[in-house]
Amino acid sequence: MMDIALYSLVDDMVGKAGTEGVVEYWLRVGESYAERMGKEAYVGWPAFNVAMKEGRTALTMEGSVNVLTDLAITDRDGDVIGYVYALKVCTMAPTMHRYIQKIGPLPESDNDVSDSFNVRVHDSSVCNYCITHQKFREVASNNITVAKQELDCLQLANKGRLGEVKMLPENLSKINVDERHIKSILRSASCVYALVIKGKTSSDGDIEL
Repeated sequence: MMDIALYSLVDDMVGKAGTEGVVEYWLRVGESYAERMGKEAYVGWPAFNVAMKEGRTALTMEGSVNVLTDLAITDRDGDVIGYVYALKVCTMAPTMHRYIQKIGPLPESDNDVSDSFNVRVHDSSVCNYCITHQKFREVASNNITVAKQELDCLQLANKGRLGEVKMLPENLSKINVDERHIKSILRSASCVYALVIKGKTSSDGDIEL
């Protein structure tokens, strides 16, 4: 019943507030949820990555995360300023599967809201619920410090239910990684993002893998 209710809610909100209104609503939900998680502090990247692996940080509220420690992001001096992470399974995948199995195809409003976000904000949504989850990671990462330095979350890519892939080339260029590498990660993951020290990324090639 909750699966049906979620999609019925989106349908109803689109009818009353339009797709732009629903996008703004999901952004507020993601931000509010992240703020309620509170602040976290870690002495360094090893401690933070252990917390990610063991599910002890707000960023693992969505599900199990692969910590790709072989993809350390370094600056020109060789200092580690971040890592790449992969969400193993989309949190909403079970809801989608149950809805399709019991009811049928997902409502058109799901694509309509997703398309609105992709045009107006970032071309990174494969379903309307991506909006909340990406905003959640963005805000939650800002509330985390590693070695007393705040983090930024860079959405890199995600994979839809039917295998469609969304990439953010502008963010890939900030950490100097080839999209073919990210696509290989997506074979066993739903969403890929980077966490980096705030203010340490730039589009002029300062970051190297």
